[in-house]
Amino acid sequence: MTLKLSDIPGHEGFAAPVLPDGTLARSSGAFTRAFIGYQGACSCGWSDRRRFPPTPEGAKDAEGRWYEHAKPLLLAAPPNWLVVKSNLLCEQIVNLAGERPLAALTLLAQVESWQRTLLDQAVTSARAAGASWAEVGEAMGVSKQAAHERFRDA
Repeated sequence: MTLKLSDIPGHEGFAAPVLPDGTLARSSGAFTRAFIGYQGACSCGWSDRRRFPPTPEGAKDAEGRWYEHAKPLLLAAPPNWLVVKSNLLCEQIVNLAGERPLAALTLLAQVESWQRTLLDQAVTSARAAGASWAEVGEAMGVSKQAAHERFRDA
């Protein structure tokens, strides 16, 4: 069974059958061949080191390990529904800028003013929750040094 979470595209998890030579099978055709256990795996290339028995319970345990792999990714990913709304807002502002550029500038100035406050709050919350500067920087698409320099006083 393929495991998916809509908020983290590019990460489909599964219980990969472990073949007798120790390699992981990546297709359902592997179930017709002999296998010696299961390991959690992901379409991103991650695979768990733990091996579980070749039983339905072993497959469930391997799938559970994928959820452990996915948990920090999910915590750092914005909800898909909010990404859709953000993309729509961006498209609408682009259209507004073409039709009524001064109205677009007024709106963007408003967005910028509350965006700064929200960004400070999000960084403060992330740090209070134990996120490192490297994690903050990665979430923002900047280096840990840049994140620290910009928000160290927040």
